[in-house]
Amino acid sequence: MDQQIIALEYELRRLADIIKNEGRQQLIAYNITDIQFMAVQWIKETDAMTIGALSKHLNLAISSTSELVDQLVQKDFAVRKKDDEDKRKVNIHLTKKGQKLIDDVIIKRQKYLQSLVNCSEFDASDYYAHTHALYRKTEEGEQIESTDRGH
Repeated sequence: MDQQIIALEYELRRLADIIKNEGRQQLIAYNITDIQFMAVQWIKETDAMTIGALSKHLNLAISSTSELVDQLVQKDFAVRKKDDEDKRKVNIHLTKKGQKLIDDVIIKRQKYLQSLVNCSEFDASDYYAHTHALYRKTEEGEQIESTDRGH
């Protein structure tokens, strides 16, 4: 394998972890654990999620996931609501506080990334152009690009 590819993969992975961890420092202010934050992120992704679906995403037992959701509800990050179409089904939704948590974490990540860019020899548009070119080649990037072309 090309040594530059090996180094690039390692540094991209580490950089993503460092940026992610920088944002997660915000969790202390909200008194929330990493696993609770992961649950909040999954709930946001789907807008409404059942305990069973969340347990699969988190790789936890349903009983553990149910307890985790109880904690999120108690801390006002999420609410349980009966499904409008199937009253037997209960969905988990984010509250405004849950959305604010995600927004605050993302803003902290973005500010950190901006500080890195500010002290580098390139500007944000240079980094974006190169990473976007790679991203477009992924399956996810291709799907998003084809969706964008459809609009």
